[in-house]
Amino acid sequence: MRYLRLAVLLAIFSPAVFCSDELTVYELLSPQTHSFAITYDVSTSVEGSPYLFNPIRRGSVASDERVIDAATGKPLVFGVVSAEQAVKNGLRGRPNADQYIQVTLAHPVPKNGEARVRIFKTYTDAASYGPEPGGLMFQRSFGIKRNVIVLPKGYELIYCGAPGIVSTQPDGRIRVSFFNDRDDELMVRLKGRLLP
Repeated sequence: MRYLRLAVLLAIFSPAVFCSDELTVYELLSPQTHSFAITYDVSTSVEGSPYLFNPIRRGSVASDERVIDAATGKPLVFGVVSAEQAVKNGLRGRPNADQYIQVTLAHPVPKNGEARVRIFKTYTDAASYGPEPGGLMFQRSFGIKRNVIVLPKGYELIYCGAPGIVSTQPDGRIRVSFFNDRDDELMVRLKGRLLP
């Protein structure tokens, strides 16, 4: 019986269950800008593919894009393409955006291998983020498993509508980490208040 319990615990807490290659960090800029800087770690294992595609969410205006190869830190070539062009260039599945960042990988994905990249970009999206009297509000659905929101310096967290782990970064900013263990998207809504 002891071994059965151990096997169940190992299955529940196995890294295969809780780990994900994808991680998005949202660093909220001044609420008046309606903007947040995104760092997105992602990989692809589509054998032979020369590209990785990252959707630009509808309603968001992207700027300051930059992409690096996670293995070497070297910059990668990328461009913004339409959903139709992304499909022609190898995007799998049904498009879920009108535009995509198309990243040219350092080399095509090898057999039984993967390519990992880090994408930097800034989104401006008034529907997702902005000021409220005395503070700020951020609301967005998360489709990937691991996400982090970092509040602007000088703000404290006063409301969070989804389970998260709250910590303080070395620079004093509040950090809220989320893990989406659901099969669908996790809606996250939080509010911050400007400290005196």
